[in-house]
Amino acid sequence: MEDYKIYSGTSMARFAPRRRVVMGIIAGLILFLPIWRFEVLQETIPPSIQASVDRFNFMKNKSPQIRNNIAIASSFGFHFDVYLAVAWTLQRVMRQGSVQLYTPTPYYFDFQTIIDKYDLYRGSVKDYEDLSKDIMDNSVNGGFDLVILGTCEIDMRNWNNDLLKAWDARDAQHKFQLVCIVHNALDDGWHGYISEWSRRNAIRVLTISEHVARSFRSKFQNNARSADPALKLAALEYIPVDFHIPILDLQHFPELSPTRMLSNAVIQGSFDSNRRDYTRIFSELNASLHANPEVWGYLPFGNGPSFIQNKRSNDPAFKLHLVGSGWITVPDELKNLIVFHTNLNYTDFYEVMGGMDICIPAFLSEDDINFKYQASSSIAMCMESNVPILALEQLRNAYTHVDDDRITITRPAIMSEIEAVKALRTGDATEFLAETGPISNFAALSLGSHPKVLHAVKKLVKGGWVRSKRNFEICKRETWKRNEEVIYRLLRDL
Repeated sequence: MEDYKIYSGTSMARFAPRRRVVMGIIAGLILFLPIWRFEVLQETIPPSIQASVDRFNFMKNKSPQIRNNIAIASSFGFHFDVYLAVAWTLQRVMRQGSVQLYTPTPYYFDFQTIIDKYDLYRGSVKDYEDLSKDIMDNSVNGGFDLVILGTCEIDMRNWNNDLLKAWDARDAQHKFQLVCIVHNALDDGWHGYISEWSRRNAIRVLTISEHVARSFRSKFQNNARSADPALKLAALEYIPVDFHIPILDLQHFPELSPTRMLSNAVIQGSFDSNRRDYTRIFSELNASLHANPEVWGYLPFGNGPSFIQNKRSNDPAFKLHLVGSGWITVPDELKNLIVFHTNLNYTDFYEVMGGMDICIPAFLSEDDINFKYQASSSIAMCMESNVPILALEQLRNAYTHVDDDRITITRPAIMSEIEAVKALRTGDATEFLAETGPISNFAALSLGSHPKVLHAVKKLVKGGWVRSKRNFEICKRETWKRNEEVIYRLLRDL
């Protein structure tokens, strides 16, 4: 395209009055300065505030806020990181009103430090046993008009009857909505309480990942067509189901070198082989070390019980970090590779996680619970800590908040976690692609002979494992915006 010329046309144009030039400069400044100021503001505003600025995109409809007096309550001693993330979002979205917590205190693992440091909640905390009494009082500002239970699987067992009595005792102008934060769609011991609330059009479900929300919607739709009148007549298909991702705006994570070698992988969660595939992963790592210890930064296996780090190597030795609680038996050969981090408070936990290169979910290979029915806190924790997750496509489809190449590494299911980590550590998957698979009576075919396998593995290696701090911040802001949209609807019965 030809450049625009100020004095194109006749030669007389070059003698145009100077004021035209001056006016052109002024017009340019008028157009440019607001854009420049906006870009500078976007760079200088903290991410959490930027998320709140973005929320006005979905607040343009000016719907009035219906729910103003909110109680967040839980009788369960854990999951405070989940419901306080909701409190933090409420704090940003609410135009008016108040929030009151009813929970056990003090919070375990010094979570109060996180609350104070990141300004998650500014109000007082009442004893959770006071909720039953306070919910009956609607003399102050009409009483609570929204009650959020932090772990409905447990809290409904304790409070259902008291809450129902309080709801029925109020007149039509002072009814409240019940919001159930849920974690596991298969934990159905409390589901019998749902019908009474659904008949009153007074319940919403709030999960902590999209795949759990899908499971609840499906369950409600299936129960709605039940022959059992108790289910069929409960209008279950109309229960609103949303999801709110518990991601906090944690700061001060280091910007790690993009040229470093992958050397620190983490599995986060309880040390329970019924919940994480520790046995298989230990076995595969052990076999890979015996086959090629130098790749991992260790000497060939000698007379001792464990692999020994090759200190002459210029590359850092690989370590597998287990961050959680409990105890698990580790093969003797791997005792110099595996590092336990147990009983950490939240500050120390985030410090450890901030030094990790890659997160291995380690979900059980023969189990689909974490892909369909239950949300693993590890996924949110790793995203929160800027640690890229080594994910199957199935995991990305379930945990849609990490379904993004900017922060997630996708391994094809044909590759194990250890094979993928090895390829990412070395930048080479040739050995894996040359494998032929199980012996059969037919011609042996290398894994790389399958074009889609070849493409997926090449994409894995080419994409590498480093994900920038900036991209994590961008994805978190997008998650906070979606969270705000959910809370915005919740406050307006939308």
